[in-house]
Amino acid sequence: MQLIHVVHQTTYTFDQAVTLRPHRLLLRPRDGFDLRIRQSGLSITPTPALFWQRDAFNNSVAIAVFDQPTTQLDILSTLTLEQYQADGLSLSKLLPNRVVDSDLEPEAAVLQAYQTSRLALSDLPQSLTEGLSRACASHEQFLALQALCADIKAVIAYQIRESPGVQTCLETLALGSGSCRDLAWLLIELVRGCGLPARFVSGYLLSHQFEPEDGATHAWVEVYFKDYGWIGFDPTVGRPTGAQHIAVAMAPDPKYVPPVSGAYLSAPNTQVDLSVKVRVEAQTVA
Repeated sequence: MQLIHVVHQTTYTFDQAVTLRPHRLLLRPRDGFDLRIRQSGLSITPTPALFWQRDAFNNSVAIAVFDQPTTQLDILSTLTLEQYQADGLSLSKLLPNRVVDSDLEPEAAVLQAYQTSRLALSDLPQSLTEGLSRACASHEQFLALQALCADIKAVIAYQIRESPGVQTCLETLALGSGSCRDLAWLLIELVRGCGLPARFVSGYLLSHQFEPEDGATHAWVEVYFKDYGWIGFDPTVGRPTGAQHIAVAMAPDPKYVPPVSGAYLSAPNTQVDLSVKVRVEAQTVA
């Protein structure tokens, strides 16, 4: 078991007073058999009324409602997590020579939202087409998807991109580069093209290699296999997910799971500055 400490601070600074509309915060990790929340803190200035709920995807959501004008919004989330998942998952050892049953009943209705793809095989470079064909046809889809994940890392260069939103898959392919969320969205579209349900996951990564100087959140993919549930694949690092990955929120589309979202009312031409700082550290416990 290891302890993971997360500090995630988001600060909006306005050049004149604004009225904040309710904000939606997805900052509490998904806890369960592999990860437990030992301590969590959420400090917000100005102080809001805070309401917790679970959304349609079972994510923990905090709704912050403000009642006073302000020139700054500061959101500080602190977490201490108990991580029980072992790193280095070997899919070949998990299910050697197993033919995965593709019959998803009675889950079919629930999983339908995770299966829509808009990417055609003709849009892909040959290096990815071959990997996708193996993943679609293979009786060992776990291993084929692991290889496809590595193919994306080899073909698409990781690039820190602080602008909001997610590139379309065609944009990512044309540029040959993308952020972690862009690579995740590309893998989702590819996997769904094989008929497998896939969802977008937002969270944290215990690695400083794939983030700007002030740190950042991370994104990857989970693919659903009958009888074995959701298994994570991270095209940014080119392998299945492991103990370095801390999932916070998941949805069919990345637009549903930004860590902080909301709006404000202001005078015309109000300027806003955004600062995001993330620190993730691990501590081994005997």
